[in-house]
Amino acid sequence: MRSLKLIIAGNGLAIFLTVVFLLPIVAIVAYVATSPLDDALGRLGLAMRTYWGWSTNEFDTLERFVKIGFAVRSVIIAVSISFLYFGITNWLNMGLARTRARESIGRQSKITEAIQPWIFVGPTLVLILLFLLVPALSTLRLSFQEYDGAFSIRNYAFLWDADSLGYLQFRLAMRNSLMWLILVPSTCIMLGLLIAVLADSVKWGVIAKTFVFVPLAISFVGAAVIWRNIFAGGGIGAVEAINGTTPSYQIGLMKALLGHTAAYNEPLYNLKFWGNFFLMWILVWVQTGFAMVIFSAALRGVPEDTIEAARIDGANPFQMFFRIKLPQIYSTVLVVWTTLVILVLKVFDIPYALSANDDDKLLLATMMENARNNWSIGGDNVDNLFAAIAVMLMLTVVPNMIFNGWRIRQEQKELGN
Repeated sequence: MRSLKLIIAGNGLAIFLTVVFLLPIVAIVAYVATSPLDDALGRLGLAMRTYWGWSTNEFDTLERFVKIGFAVRSVIIAVSISFLYFGITNWLNMGLARTRARESIGRQSKITEAIQPWIFVGPTLVLILLFLLVPALSTLRLSFQEYDGAFSIRNYAFLWDADSLGYLQFRLAMRNSLMWLILVPSTCIMLGLLIAVLADSVKWGVIAKTFVFVPLAISFVGAAVIWRNIFAGGGIGAVEAINGTTPSYQIGLMKALLGHTAAYNEPLYNLKFWGNFFLMWILVWVQTGFAMVIFSAALRGVPEDTIEAARIDGANPFQMFFRIKLPQIYSTVLVVWTTLVILVLKVFDIPYALSANDDDKLLLATMMENARNNWSIGGDNVDNLFAAIAVMLMLTVVPNMIFNGWRIRQEQKELGN
C-alpha cells in the first residue's frame, strides 16, 4: 500500500511539473504568435471607419478594434489551453500508470482513479486559492492596519464607536442587511412554493410560470428602472400651453393606486425605513421565478406512490403539501435558501441604481461604497476602513457556511446508514 501511495504521489508530481512548465510556455508562444492579428483587426477597423464614414476618430477606432482582437484571442487561447490541459494530463496519467504498474491492470486502475479527480478539481482549487483565499487574507491583513502600515484595531473601533459617523451608518447597514437576509429569501421561497404548487394544478400553469420566470432574465439595474417608474412620485408641475397654463403631472402606478397626487412627489422607495421594503420587493420580483422553477422540478420528483397512499388515507391538500411533499423537498428548500442568502449579501445594484443611499437604507455593500467615497479617520485610511467593512460582510456568510457544512454531513450520515 505504501509503495502504491508513493507511485501515485510520483505520478501526480510528474503531471504537476509538466503542466506548470509546459502550459504557460504554450500560452506565451500562442499570444506572441497571434499578436499580429491585433494590428490586422485594427487596420480593418480603420478601413471600415473610412468606408462607412464613422464619426469616431482614428485613434479610438484603432484602440477599440485592437482590444476586441486581444479579447477574442484570449478567449480562444484560454479554451484551447483548457482542452490541452485535460488531454495532456489524462494521457500522462494513463501512460505513467501503465509504466509504473505493468504487472497488474488493477493497480493501473487504482493509480488512474486516484489521480483522475484531481485533474478536474485541481484548476478549480488553484483559482480559488489565487482569487479567493489570497485576496481574503490580504483584506483581513489590511483591515488591521493603519494607513502607515502599523498594526491596529482602530478601523473596527471606528465602526463600533457610538460617537462616530461610522457607527450610525454601520448599525443601520447591519440592521437593513439582516432584514434583507430574513425577508427576501423567506418571501421568495414562500411565493415560489405557492406558485409551483398552484401552477401545477391548472392547465395553463406553464404560461403562468413563464410570466413569473421572465423577470429572472432582467438585470438588477433593469429591474430597478422598471420599478422606479412604478414607485415614482408625481411632480411635473404646471406647464405652459398655447391657450394658457394646463396642470400636468406624471405619477407611478403604485402611487396612483394608493391615491397619491402630484403634490406628494416622493418615490415610495425613498420613504424613511419603509422604503427598504419597496427595495426588497424588487429583488423578490426578480428571484421568485428562480425559486419557483427549482421547487416545481423538486415537487415533480416526489414519488407518485407516496402521494397516492396519502390520498387513500384521506389527506387533504394542506396535509398533502405540508406532511408529504414539503418534507421530501426539504433539502431543495435549503439549497434555494442558501443561494438566495448569498445573493442578498451581494446586493448593490438595486439601491445604487435608484440612488437610495440614505443612511436608513444602507446595506453593507452600499456602505462600502459610501465609506470609500466619504470616510477618513486620521489620514488616508479609507482603504483600511473599506477592508474592515469587507471583513464584516464576509463574517455574515460564516453562519450560513457552518450550517450548510453541518447539513451536508448529516445527509452523508443518513445515506451511510
